[in-house]
Amino acid sequence: MEPLSIAIISGAVGGAAGAFSKEVWGLGKNWIDTYFKNHAPKAIEKAEQNSLDFLAQLAQRVKILEEQGGKQRKSIEDSLNQPDFSALLQKAMISSAQTEDKQKHELLARLVADRLTKQSDSLFSLTSQVACEAVSGLNIKQMKILGTLATIFFVRPSPFPSSDVVHHNGVMSLWWSQWLEGRLKVYQDVTPITMDFLHLESLSCVKYDTIASRQLERILKFPEESGLKFDYKVFSKTDTGRAMIKIWKSGLEHALPTTTGILIGIYVSDMLLNTTTSFDGWGES
Repeated sequence: MEPLSIAIISGAVGGAAGAFSKEVWGLGKNWIDTYFKNHAPKAIEKAEQNSLDFLAQLAQRVKILEEQGGKQRKSIEDSLNQPDFSALLQKAMISSAQTEDKQKHELLARLVADRLTKQSDSLFSLTSQVACEAVSGLNIKQMKILGTLATIFFVRPSPFPSSDVVHHNGVMSLWWSQWLEGRLKVYQDVTPITMDFLHLESLSCVKYDTIASRQLERILKFPEESGLKFDYKVFSKTDTGRAMIKIWKSGLEHALPTTTGILIGIYVSDMLLNTTTSFDGWGES
């Protein structure tokens, strides 16, 4: 297979996305060569190829934004003139250069592409800077821990409770249990140890306190304003529910995800489940 080049990447997407990719690589290659200037030539060559793989994924996401036209196209054209976005892009390029992991490249590409649609002082934009640096320091198990925590603490259907089911305790409990099973089934193999949580805390992804613990049942309950009661036993008797209770007791009950951990965790969840979570108001679309 022919190695990736900027000509192949920009030619594949064309238009504003292609021009953006060329300009990014003009900057990015200098960033990478400077960062790795005292390394072996083969290491520099590999770092460049790793970053080109990331850039290929980013170009495809920017192309989707370009096709939306209007404000999104303008944000692409103006982005590299914005210091905070340029700083984020530099971090993403250098992080991607250090790994062949395509999942990390995918996470970084979405992070940068999503940042194109946000204001520079938004919570998302501020969090993205920290998240970009954290991604390179995570392994797949730790990313799955964040995916589990983000789902349990934060990700919810919109609207919630759902408007397309009967608002009755029994019916809603079954619906919510099935939704949880669908979102959490990909995390049944997670086997966290204390060192995972300490590492995640060092990367500002979680707060870990073995003195404090949280009840899974209380976190998964329905909003108070719904007037409904979630029958936790419905979920706890499923295969996914039993697995989650075991994992929860293995350390998750002591961990509270930060905004950085939630952002990365949502991306991991979307990547594993092929879903798209919206960050408009930090809710799910």
